[in-house]
Amino acid sequence: MQASTASPPRAPAAAPARVDDPDTRDFKGVYPLQFLLWANNMALASAVWLVVFGAFTVMWGKAPHWGCKVNGELIHEIYLGAPSENSTVVCDPDASGPDINGDETLGALAMLLGALIIVFEQGYFPVLSWGLYYPADSFAYKHGVSARGLFYVLSSFPFFSKFPAALAASFLLPTGLVVLYGVRRKEAGDGGRAANAKRAAAAAARAAQNAGKPAAPRGDDEEAGPGYNPYKIYRKLVNENKAAAYFWVFAYLGSNAITFGVTLDKWVAIVAANSAKLLDGTLDTVCDQLTDVCVIDAAACELNKVMVVSGPISAWGPYAKACGMCLNFNCSLIIYPVVRLLLRRLNNAGVSFNNRKADPSFFAKVANDITRVLPLSKNIDFHKLVAKVMCCFAIAHTLFHFVNYWIASEATLQTFFKWGWGGTAFFTGCIICFSMFFIFTAASDTVRHSHYEIFFSAHHWFIVYFSALLLHGPIYWQWAFVPLSMYIIERFMQTKRGGRPYYVNRVDMIGGVMQLQFRPVYKPDFVFKEGQYLYLNCPGLGANEWHPFTISSAYENLTNGNQCCLMTGEEVYPVPRPSNIGPKEKWNKFCLVSKDHKTMKSSEFLDKHEIGYNDFVSCHIKVHGMNVKDAPGVQLSWTRRLKEYMESNTKTGKFPVFFNHTDERGDVVVGKRFGRDGGVMLRVDGPHAAPAEHYSNYGTVMIIGAGIGLTPCASILTSLLKFKWKKGFTPEIMHFYWLVPQGDVDAFQWLVHMITDLQHELKHSREQKQVGPQYYCEINIYITSAKKEPIPVTQLQQAEKTYANAFTKPAFTATQLHEAMLNPTTASKKQVEIQNGPNSKSAPNRLGDVFVWNGRPAWDGIFEQNRRQRQHDNIGVCFCGAPVIGRDLQRCCQKYSSVDEDILFNLHKENF
Repeated sequence: MQASTASPPRAPAAAPARVDDPDTRDFKGVYPLQFLLWANNMALASAVWLVVFGAFTVMWGKAPHWGCKVNGELIHEIYLGAPSENSTVVCDPDASGPDINGDETLGALAMLLGALIIVFEQGYFPVLSWGLYYPADSFAYKHGVSARGLFYVLSSFPFFSKFPAALAASFLLPTGLVVLYGVRRKEAGDGGRAANAKRAAAAAARAAQNAGKPAAPRGDDEEAGPGYNPYKIYRKLVNENKAAAYFWVFAYLGSNAITFGVTLDKWVAIVAANSAKLLDGTLDTVCDQLTDVCVIDAAACELNKVMVVSGPISAWGPYAKACGMCLNFNCSLIIYPVVRLLLRRLNNAGVSFNNRKADPSFFAKVANDITRVLPLSKNIDFHKLVAKVMCCFAIAHTLFHFVNYWIASEATLQTFFKWGWGGTAFFTGCIICFSMFFIFTAASDTVRHSHYEIFFSAHHWFIVYFSALLLHGPIYWQWAFVPLSMYIIERFMQTKRGGRPYYVNRVDMIGGVMQLQFRPVYKPDFVFKEGQYLYLNCPGLGANEWHPFTISSAYENLTNGNQCCLMTGEEVYPVPRPSNIGPKEKWNKFCLVSKDHKTMKSSEFLDKHEIGYNDFVSCHIKVHGMNVKDAPGVQLSWTRRLKEYMESNTKTGKFPVFFNHTDERGDVVVGKRFGRDGGVMLRVDGPHAAPAEHYSNYGTVMIIGAGIGLTPCASILTSLLKFKWKKGFTPEIMHFYWLVPQGDVDAFQWLVHMITDLQHELKHSREQKQVGPQYYCEINIYITSAKKEPIPVTQLQQAEKTYANAFTKPAFTATQLHEAMLNPTTASKKQVEIQNGPNSKSAPNRLGDVFVWNGRPAWDGIFEQNRRQRQHDNIGVCFCGAPVIGRDLQRCCQKYSSVDEDILFNLHKENF
């Protein structure tokens, strides 16, 4: 998992290519579109609300009078004419409607402005739409001032004079400010126009190429589909491993429907009862009248008076209350999927019955059954689903109240005055809408991937949101007490975890990827599973800025790290005792793994006091914005600033750097806690549960990574090949697949060394009978976007191991693997044919258990091969990478799973 900070965004769904755009326009600014992407979402949301609230402003400009009628029938005569002893107030059928602060002209202008902004910002009108069009050679870019931003700011002011247009204006004003800030910081981009035009041209070319060709026939099962046969539908869901997810979605939607229906029925009955009392004259308006039991409630009596004069609440009021009750339910439920403490406990209980033996506690037994039917890996998806439903109910709740207020303003205010602590329902409702505006406009994947800090900061409006919500509805605390308490405990635990001391051991930087090795001062403070992730914070860059990264090392690297040189951090091995020294002479010498002790003098060896144990947890972090020039006013990405901060703590200012310190006994030990500024170098919050950690619950597992998404895969690969298989752990069969562009190969030299080392370790373990024959490893590396002509082979920056002290010769060297990856020769479409052929062991693209392919994997053939050769009926598929690959894997898991054939592919997909 990577914190996507300041990376160039993928092209959003934007306008088609403009025919009037010259090809010579420059779109390379200091920053790609980041805040301006957010501003585009804000502008569109503001525009929609200008139209909607403008319509209400028009309606409120001429509010109707209820005419003293209920369903077309005049109310009882005691409420008409002059006040009497039966009713202290009366209704005037000829009275005019109330003034509720509307304005027809201003509302019409708001609607017009909203419509123009939609046309301007949206991408459906190529000639008129300019949304996300920010050239770097424009006047606005050169002078850092946006006419668009100024227009949004200035045009919002007139609408503050009337409500509800003022609510839309409160959205438009910050939109203009964000536009001004984005232009000021020199953001530029075409909003994906060039990419969209290229995709459209490619699609047209494919369509022309396939013109006249018959469509591929569909299979009988695909043709027929499940139809309306419940059994077939159920079997299809089971085959696709969707039954549990669909069950919980239907249960969730059903709960909303029941909550809505029950509340609506209750309030419809209340409105009907009040209407009936107005018709039959039983609505009591004499506030000092005594009954046989008690004095009439003063507030209720005042409401009765208002209903006689201005009418009861309309039929829209119950719908507003029903939506409000559903909001209580959803605004409490949305918290549970992000309480990481709960998720970690449930995930650690596992989804396999085998874990019952490992953890006999009551919680494990209960959670074990729950996790078999509860799709924990979908927690973020469920969080998003609840958020969308919550947004729909909030919009409906607001609109129903506005309509009800237009029809019966006085009764609405009097009825719902008590629905806010101290009568704050109206004010707190506006704050809730304002908070949701910031949260939802910054929550899109486009904004989050372009600049993570926007998403992170805007999401913290949830503090304002929930605070206002607790004041808005006095009964909400009853719904939110448990989830909010859990979340507060989670934040307290996060603070506690973040305060635990950690040492930074080693930092290296190769090709835009930074390797960060650190360790807790007290190892029991950080017990994790491979595949999990953590949050990192560098206090020197910001005390409250945390970013998520997946752990790339095995747990045994922390408990059983290699010996290393204290000065350089390079791994060492013990030098065998020479035969020419006496038996009483001490010998405790070490040699760097990059050197051969056989060719060295004894004086060149390292002594015991010069080495230490490098126990570590590692993260591999892709550094974004490396091409951005550091200058005053330029905001660098967090990963870039972290790299420069680590560089500033070195003596040479160059990587790699290995930190050490002197302990209380005067011994030099690995790691450094405090930087040159005197502050803590690194804080860690974790570990946290992730889908990939369930790899150990399967006999066969497919580990798949793309680009930097291989970090959890590297953790699992290290744990199995170097440690767990020696102890008899599952899975027994592991297929590893990694996709990387040819241009990024050099950035993953660390992985080249790691795979080479692991393959040597596995070969040695097999020869020593430490790993049984039932264990199978297959590593597939796919080099994408490879050039047709060979490219020059670059030299490895890190020195290779010599394995001079090893009994087993390595199957290949890191240089050989690096060369094979830089210039792949075998097409990936031949993978199944080669691996199943008689010459598989001598394939030209094979190095030990490693296959290097040119091109993208053919997933259908791979899944079919694994299904045909399976030794276990349940195959885990753990993936971390681009969503488009995740969709392909989801399709294949559904396609090749079958209850009839007793085979199920379970996808555990990392959520970004």
